[in-house]
Amino acid sequence: MNEITQSRDDELRGKTKTAEKKKKRIPVAAAIVIDLIIAALAMYIFSLYYFLLPQDLSENAQMLPVKTGNAPKATASEEEPALTAVQDDSMWGEKFPGLFTNGAVEKTENSYKSANISITIEKYQSDGIAYYVSDIYLKDIAFFKTAFAKGKYGKGLHDGTDVIAAQNNAILAINGDYYGSNAGPVVRNGVLYREETYKDVLVMNNDGSMQTLTASEFDMKRIKTEGAYQIWTFGPMLLKDGQSMTKFNSDLTRANPRTAIGYYEPGHYCFVVADGRQPGYSNGMTLQQLSQLFYRLGCAAAYNLDGGQSSEMVFLDGFVNQPYKGGRSVSDIVFIADE
Repeated sequence: MNEITQSRDDELRGKTKTAEKKKKRIPVAAAIVIDLIIAALAMYIFSLYYFLLPQDLSENAQMLPVKTGNAPKATASEEEPALTAVQDDSMWGEKFPGLFTNGAVEKTENSYKSANISITIEKYQSDGIAYYVSDIYLKDIAFFKTAFAKGKYGKGLHDGTDVIAAQNNAILAINGDYYGSNAGPVVRNGVLYREETYKDVLVMNNDGSMQTLTASEFDMKRIKTEGAYQIWTFGPMLLKDGQSMTKFNSDLTRANPRTAIGYYEPGHYCFVVADGRQPGYSNGMTLQQLSQLFYRLGCAAAYNLDGGQSSEMVFLDGFVNQPYKGGRSVSDIVFIADE
């Protein structure tokens, strides 16, 4: 009997110890869950503060010096000599005779012509890709502009491309580089907002010339000394010395909706928007296809902007393309205005 009693006592003590261990484990597990919840809440608050809640960050913005002739004109071939940049923007009208009117405004569904600007939009569709090319001639760099959502530089500031375009009396507009969610230098309409370096950039100089630069090539000291009119940072660059590329400074190389800027010479540019992710209509463009397109167009430089659902082109208050899922709000636009 004593052995039986002893065995039962041992069994009872074993069960008691097991129960005590379980009781100890429960608080530890609960603590881990609580810690995870607190960490997730902290991350949410961080994201809400830095990315979602509107913040005006323009207090440190500074006007850059205005100097023309600070960069040579890009050329479509290494064999062609680099030309000096246009020194006087008013000369652009003489460079492109017959493209502007004497003052009247001429509009069609896909074109706009005035004394200051000339825009023609063409749609192309083949091999499962639909894309739009806006050919742009300007008499003066002042008609090439950018604008922020809500009219402010900051974070958590978004609006539709069409909304920002209407607020700025844009004739033609595309989405910008979504600077609010990306790193890199930001210069808009001659004002420096951010200096940090990040991958490829597109610089529009005050003489109307454009150049694409890698992070190692980009020189902020030169920008602060000589000035710049616009700087975008999303990328990647799409042409190298006017030639198409097969390798890019980006991991997002497969077919997607795309928005990009092409540069021919001061006063002559193009906007390209490719629709995508819409089976039966348009699959989108790979970066290599986009690069080849700008090479065929004869551009000297080209640069990829924000894409995907952001890719939108607006002309005379209406959408030109068919944005994926109806598009989305963006932080900035690139546009042409006749004032």
